[in-house]
Amino acid sequence: MNSLDTPVEQVMTKPVKTVDRELSVRDVSKLLASEAVGSVVVETEYGQGILTKTDIITGLRDGIDPDTTPVGDLMTTPVKTIEAGAPLEEAIDTMVEHSIKRLVIDGQTDGVGILTTTDVMQELSPDLDRVVEMFAEG
Repeated sequence: MNSLDTPVEQVMTKPVKTVDRELSVRDVSKLLASEAVGSVVVETEYGQGILTKTDIITGLRDGIDPDTTPVGDLMTTPVKTIEAGAPLEEAIDTMVEHSIKRLVIDGQTDGVGILTTTDVMQELSPDLDRVVEMFAEG
């Protein structure tokens, strides 16, 4: 199977950390650090958002109080999603089209997943190595 045909569910990070939109920026920052992850899915009454380390840094630069600001004030919404069975190539196209580094995976019966550019690169790196080797030989 071509790596680009691989279903995203085989490449995604799972499970994804989820938080309530009312949790403070400081509490979520601690969670990101302790779990060594770059983002969390934020659950709201209207659906999902996403909060990244970059969102937190931008908020702090803009002067938010991390102890009193809920993550719902900094999250990106709506999130871009893709079905778990979609091919990796479709996910890459969506990420490029929307200039994003993370896609939330829909259709999971046992929790949400997330696909990051890091996940994509790890999946494609064996193919990239093979291509480089072919050029080196030829």
